[in-house]
Amino acid sequence: MDRYGADVDERGMRSEGEARMDTAGARDRAAADAGVAKIPVIEENVDVGKRQVERGGVRVRTRIVERPVEKDVRLHEERVNVERYPVNRPVSADDIRAFREGTIEMRETVEEPVVQKEARVVEEVAINKEVGERTEKIRDTVRKTDVNVEETGDTPKARSARAAASSKEDDR
Repeated sequence: MDRYGADVDERGMRSEGEARMDTAGARDRAAADAGVAKIPVIEENVDVGKRQVERGGVRVRTRIVERPVEKDVRLHEERVNVERYPVNRPVSADDIRAFREGTIEMRETVEEPVVQKEARVVEEVAINKEVGERTEKIRDTVRKTDVNVEETGDTPKARSARAAASSKEDDR
């Protein structure tokens, strides 16, 4: 068990390293039983995208409002009056010329109010959008599994690693 990094105390309790090995998938356990321990190296990436969301807006409603108006206007009107009054005088030349059959017509006129409405545009309401762009700095953290392999004991790899480290110190 020491070969695979598992610690078992005298009570038969497993150490944290072996407990982690038990949480691996069935394939990894089979590999560990065959003498191979697999450690997954996981690295997170961050991908920043964007989406369009509705933030609000404006609603413009129109309605018709009526209000009464009054205006004074002077109107002209005519009336025909017929008056009869008694007269007693001798006949003149003008009376003889008018002494014939005929028709006299006299018309009455009146003015009536004529109401005319005209619709005019007196104001416009413009609705538009201002479009712009901005840059926003996104800050987040990503995680990665960092694996540090250290040789223990007096293996050939450990000796060569110690030798390389001591030669670097001698160069200084």
